[in-house]
Amino acid sequence: MSPARLTSRVVWITVAYVIVAIGLCLVPRVGIEWFPASSTRVLAGGILAVIVMGGVHLFRMRWPASVAILGIGVMVAEVALTGTTSVGTILIECDALYNLVLLRSSARSQRILSIIASVCLALAGLGMLLESVLPVPLMQMNVLLLAAAVTLWWGITVRTPTIEAERERERAALIAEAAEAKQREALATERMQISRELHDTISGHLSAIAMQSAAATASPDPLDARDLTERLSRVRGLSLAAMADMRKMIDVLRSDTATPSALSQNWSAVAELIELTRAAGVPVTLAGDDLDIVRLDPLASVAAFNVVREALLNATKHAPGSPVTVDVRVGDEQASITVTNPYAEQHDRAASSGYGLLGLSERVRLSGGDLEIDRENATWTVRALLPLTTQGVERHA
Repeated sequence: MSPARLTSRVVWITVAYVIVAIGLCLVPRVGIEWFPASSTRVLAGGILAVIVMGGVHLFRMRWPASVAILGIGVMVAEVALTGTTSVGTILIECDALYNLVLLRSSARSQRILSIIASVCLALAGLGMLLESVLPVPLMQMNVLLLAAAVTLWWGITVRTPTIEAERERERAALIAEAAEAKQREALATERMQISRELHDTISGHLSAIAMQSAAATASPDPLDARDLTERLSRVRGLSLAAMADMRKMIDVLRSDTATPSALSQNWSAVAELIELTRAAGVPVTLAGDDLDIVRLDPLASVAAFNVVREALLNATKHAPGSPVTVDVRVGDEQASITVTNPYAEQHDRAASSGYGLLGLSERVRLSGGDLEIDRENATWTVRALLPLTTQGVERHA
């Protein structure tokens, strides 16, 4: 509804009240007489009070409390001038009081208004019971008390559904805010996981590039053109893969629907990883069960691949050229993956930030497994226990 239409409606309602109130003033002896006065004075004072209250009544939507208080003041002035409270002024004041309850009352104030209405109703009932012994002015107060009680109860009854609706809106807003905060927290957690994926994925490609170039430069014999071309092709392929993964990571970090698990390699890529490490000049020995019989839980499969990759990467960094053993043992419910290699006491500490092993430990824990890292007798050992799928393992005959 537009403001102009609303103003017109307010004005016409006020005009209707004033017309009805003036009509009631024209009816003789309709009102509460507190002390005697001439009929002309009562009529003129009543019409004047109605007109003044009508002017104040126009602003009931904007300042309902002020209008209700001023209305009481006009009624008191009418009594002082005419000795009578006209029914018309009571009618307009009841509407002002109703608007005050309807527009400004809260859940807390409604409880207070309910008590006031109950007190007014109780006093009016008591006055009726004591009608024979009470003086006339007190008996006439029953009319005002009943009018106030009915108006308050009416306003409270109409206002209550509005307050309940406001409560529901506030509750819905709080729920939506909590859900949004939870979503932001989940997104922040997911982005943190993506940052770990960034370390694992890109460092894997770069370490493979380093292994390929190290193998080429460490070769005692000059490489022929074909071998050199093959190695450079591998380096180029790994470089392009690293760049592609970097672009993919940036896209995921920018997206609100990031799925970092799609960026992860799992256990099925371990054999290729080992072959790549061997091609780079690192002797890798497989022990225990075959790689292809391991059936890991999906999260554990990703964690297992990262365990082997991080262990091979650290072996290449800190003990280049030293033999590495990858031992896989499959039990009834868990698979044990152990990677060992000689540990060089003098190694480049600047080449490692420590974030890889820290993230690896958390990844294994989140997949339901355990990770142990040990340095003893100049040997570096990384051992992971990871849960199998419900299908267990597939043994070859």
